[in-house]
This record gives sequence, structure tokens and C-alpha cells, in this order.
Amino acid sequence: MEKIIELNPNKCTACYACIKTCPVKAIYLSKDSLTPQINEKRCIGCGSCIMACSYDAITPISNIEKVEEILSSNKTAAICDPSIAGEFDDITDYRKFVMMIRKLGFSYVNEVSFGVDIVAEKQVNLLKTHKGKNYITSHCPVMNMYIERFQPSLTDNLSPIIPPFAATAAVVRRLYGEDIKVVNITPCLGAKKININYKGLNRVDAFLSFKELRQLFAKNNIKEENVEYSDFDEPFGNLGSLYPIPNGFVEACKEKESILEGNFITAEGKTDSIDLVNQFASKSNMLQSNINVYFCKGCFMAPGCTKGNKFIRNNFVKQYALKRINSLDCKKWQDNVETYSNKAEIINFYTPNNQTLPQPTKQQIEDAFVSLGKKDEARNTNCRSCGYDSCTELAIAIAQGIATNDMCFSLAKKDNKDYSKQLKVTTENLVELQKRFSTLNEDFNIAKQTDIELKNTLSSLISHLYPAIAIIDNNYKILESNTAFIDILGDDAKEIDEIIPGLIGANVQTLLPKDILSQIEYVNKSGEDILNKDIDLGGKFINISVFTLIANKKTGLIFRNLYTEQERPQEIIHRVNEVIKANLTEVQQIGFILGETASKTEKMLNAIIKTYKEQIGK
Repeated sequence: MEKIIELNPNKCTACYACIKTCPVKAIYLSKDSLTPQINEKRCIGCGSCIMACSYDAITPISNIEKVEEILSSNKTAAICDPSIAGEFDDITDYRKFVMMIRKLGFSYVNEVSFGVDIVAEKQVNLLKTHKGKNYITSHCPVMNMYIERFQPSLTDNLSPIIPPFAATAAVVRRLYGEDIKVVNITPCLGAKKININYKGLNRVDAFLSFKELRQLFAKNNIKEENVEYSDFDEPFGNLGSLYPIPNGFVEACKEKESILEGNFITAEGKTDSIDLVNQFASKSNMLQSNINVYFCKGCFMAPGCTKGNKFIRNNFVKQYALKRINSLDCKKWQDNVETYSNKAEIINFYTPNNQTLPQPTKQQIEDAFVSLGKKDEARNTNCRSCGYDSCTELAIAIAQGIATNDMCFSLAKKDNKDYSKQLKVTTENLVELQKRFSTLNEDFNIAKQTDIELKNTLSSLISHLYPAIAIIDNNYKILESNTAFIDILGDDAKEIDEIIPGLIGANVQTLLPKDILSQIEYVNKSGEDILNKDIDLGGKFINISVFTLIANKKTGLIFRNLYTEQERPQEIIHRVNEVIKANLTEVQQIGFILGETASKTEKMLNAIIKTYKEQIGK
């Protein structure tokens, strides 16, 4: 299946304009994706999605490189749609336009209007020989695909004639050889998509939209003022030049268009053309007429054109047709039409390619309505903002898997209101949290400053205390220590202190003996403090205390050298007091027996204490 458009998800804003405008819902939204997707089997190449997308997320696949490659190595013919008169209103003479095309490297430049004349001649003969049967003209590729895929029962009513571009390709190959490459310059994307059905003489090797043709002119610096005149290569077209105008094909068929005598009903534009086909399918006996349908509002308004005014373009096409017809050799034209319109390759029978989706069950449709949040009374609001004609059609599409409830405007509006309310509450809560955070942040800063001050105070206090003090972490590294601690550890510690002041960060495992380390390890594991334990440290009689400051994080160490002059008297006094406290209860218990002896013992001990205090005082 020919892929003619692509969707760039990076540019897509999920506005769903493409889904809403697609007449056959070939662009759909699945529940697994926020970005629309394209079903190539359902696509009829109308280009509605391209014109609906404001973000250039959907674009035609360019053929410029392919055309340049063909031009560089092959004999090539350009077959040019008569819509050029409406598109290139900035070129004052069509003969200059023909020369500009030749300058790109084309060997021949032919008119598709002659192909229109052939198809019209065949259409007239068909109407003459098949009485009582009404036909649908088959010159519009987009409508041909629509009928094959979405009104397959009408394929027998499609005129069994190829579109004009394919008929022109066959003429060119009969003139210049079957090996010639043919490039169709056209505003119609549908022609590019349906081209896969045509082989042999009818095939087109590449397509150039009018937009792409302008790009090639600019790239090669080809301008009207720099070229000479050149006419199209024969055979020339006649009334087929009116083809871009919706009723132009009927004119080319030389059919009457009066209300009373006309044999065709013409419809143009997406809505009317599809509506006419659908009415023909259901009520052809009431129409009793052949129908002529153009998906676009004239070929000069197709997606391959730049933006322009329909009625001005209509007038340019009419003026162009008058110039061509007035200078035409009618006898030669008639001979050419008779020569080429009777060729077998002009005949084409269309084949049903049903792409309609199965009708979902009532329960599936009911479930879809539930997902839309629609109660019974809200099921026929039919605002059409979703792109479907009714809420029921949207529910069916959801059940078929080609739409989601996100496409419902009323549901989205309700969800937005609920979301806005929730957002307002959330915002208010956020503001309150921000206020609380600000207060907590201030408290934290105060606490942080207080912590710094306390830490500095602790460090200062530790440094001024006489006992050797250190605080270590759970990795046995020193966090705080004083000079007395360094002195009691000895010369190695003093050398380290010169490099690392206060031994901060040093590991006590390299500074203390195993028996002290085992005491520290015991405190860390058990959580029980060790107080006033006497040990020998390098010939020094040391009293140590190991205690938990913060469980599993910080441990305190206090070392006292009992041999120093400062410690000895104080220690004697301390230990005598301990003896008094420890024995006082026992003394009291035996006081009844010892009487005066206990009193004398107490006096004697107090006298000893007094004596040492006096020595300290001296």
C-alpha cells in the first residue's frame, strides 16, 4: 500500500484536528497512545489531515529526490495537470511555465487535459451504450478509493475508465516509447496513492505536487523572466482544460447541465461528495441520475496546492481554457481523441476493497458510553466536536478501537473542571506546605547555628579540661580530643598532631593498645559503659572510662594518669571517699557491736583525708 503522508510525533500536540477531519477515520487514536496513528489500508489520500494540522506534524512524503534521480539518468516526460492555471497565477504566460518545466530536465511536457478529453469521450460512449444504469464518474482518485473501501457495493457503478493522469501516461508511452519515465505534476495526493493499481502503459513513475514544483524552481533558480516561450508537446487538450472546475468534466463530456435536461448531478467538497455517494447507495432510484463527484472543491484547492482563493483560481482556469481552445486545431484534436480513446488500456474495472469495521455489540457500545460518562439523557448532545456526527457514532468508534473517550469535548471539559478544582486544592496545600517549610527552614537554620555554637563550646571545653578526653565515631576515627589526650598517648601521637591538629580524623586503632580497643568494642556492641577501670598504658597507671554518647555513632573516652602530681592527691581523696561510702553501711550494721570502735575508725579516716587536703593546700 502506497504511503503518501507521515506523522511526526515530536511535532504533534494531540489536538486531534486530523482525526476530526478525516472522512473515513483512517487516522485514529488507540488507548495505548496519545499520538494519532495512520491506517494506510483505510486512507483514501484526500489530504484533509494535512490541511487541518496547524503544527506541520502531518506532511506529504516528498518525491523531489526521486524525481531528481529520474531526471539525471532517463528520458522523462512531464504530464501536467490543468490546475496549473489556478496555482501558478504569478506566471503571466503558460508558455513560459512550460519552458520552466523543460529547464528542470524534462524531455517532453504534455497536458493531462488531453487525458481528460479521452476519459470524457469514453464516458459519453458508456452512457450511450448502457441505458437505464446510472454511473459514478471515475476521474477523481480519492472518490474512487472511497467507493471501493467504504461503499464497496457501488464499485459496479463506477465508470470502468481509468483516471485522466493514467490515460495521459498511456498516450505519452505510445508516442515516445514504453521505456520513458513519466512524472505527473499534480495537486492530487490521491493520484499518487491509487497509482499502485496501474501497470504497463498506464503507470506513473513519480509525482510532483505544485508545492514541490515551486521548490524545484527555487532550488534551480528557474524564473519566468529568464526563459523563452515554449508550448506543450502534442496532442493538445480541449475542454479537458476545464477539468479542475467541479462541473468541468461534465462540460468536457458535452453533456447538458440544465436543471431540466441535465444527466449529471455534480457534488464538490468532502461533505457533499461523500453525502451524494451515500445517497446514491441507499436511494439511487430516487436520484435517477449519473453523479459526478470531486472530493476537493475544485482540483486547484487540493492539498498539493498552496493556499489560495477558490473563485479567483476558478476564473484563471477558465481564462486559460479559453486561450487553449481558441487556438486549437479541432480536426487534429478529434483525430487524436479517436486514436487514443479506443485503446484497451483506457478500460479499468474497479474492485471492492471493503475497509468498513464490524458493528460492535450493544454491550460494547454501552461500555463505551459508560467510559464517556454519559447517562441516558446525555447520549444525544451531538456537539460533533469529537469529529463524529453523534455521540452514538463516537461510542461505536470507541468500541471499534479507533477512538478514545479523550476525544469527547464535554467529558474533557468536565475532567478539566474536576482537575482545576483538585489543582486549586493542591495549590493551596502546596502554599501551606511552603509556609511550613519556610518556618521549619528558619528553625533548622537556628538549630544549625546553635549546633555549631554548642560544638565550638564543647571543643573549647574539652580542650581546657585536665583529664585526657577524646570523642570517636563508629569507625574509630577521632572527632574531638584535647592536648592531655595527645600527651597521654605519647610521642607518636604528638608527631601526628603536628600534621593533623588535634588528631582529628586519625584512627585510634593505630594509637591505642588492644586491651583498650577491646574495651571500646565491648561498649559499642553491648551499650554498657565502662567507668574507672585501671589499666597499664606503656608503663603508666591509667584510669579509663569508656561510655556511649550517641548509640552506634559516638563514643567518649576519658583517660587519667594516676601517677601525675595533679591526679595522685585527688585520686587518693576520691578513693578514700569511695571506701567510706562502700563501708559505711557495713560499719553502721556492726555499730551496735563495735560501738566506740566504729566512731574512732571514722575519725581516723577523716583525719587522713584532712591531712592530704592540707598537703594539697600547701
